[in-house]
Amino acid sequence: MANNPRGKTMYAMISLDLDKKTSSEQRKIFNAKLKELQWTKLPKVTTTWYASFKPEVTRQGITSTTKSDIQKAASAAGVTSYDVVLHIGDEKPISL
Repeated sequence: MANNPRGKTMYAMISLDLDKKTSSEQRKIFNAKLKELQWTKLPKVTTTWYASFKPEVTRQGITSTTKSDIQKAASAAGVTSYDVVLHIGDEKPISL
C-alpha cells in the first residue's frame, strides 16, 4: 500500500513477548528505549505499545521503523529472544 489515501495519522500497535530468561533490569532498559523512541505503553496491558506516524508514511515504512525500533530496544537491553505482533491502522489503540 502506498501513502495513506485518507491523509490520517497512522498507528502501529505492537504486542511483545520477551524471553522468560529476560531479567527485570533488561525489561526496564528495553521499555525505556521504546519510550525514548516515541512508543507509548498502553495502560493495563504491560506488553502492548503504540506509536503514531504521519499520514505520508507508508505501511512498509511503518513496518520497517517498528522493526528497527524493536531491534534498538533489544540491543540496548541485551535481549536476544523475543516475539512481536504488529498491527497498523488509522485508529489510535485504546485500553478497555
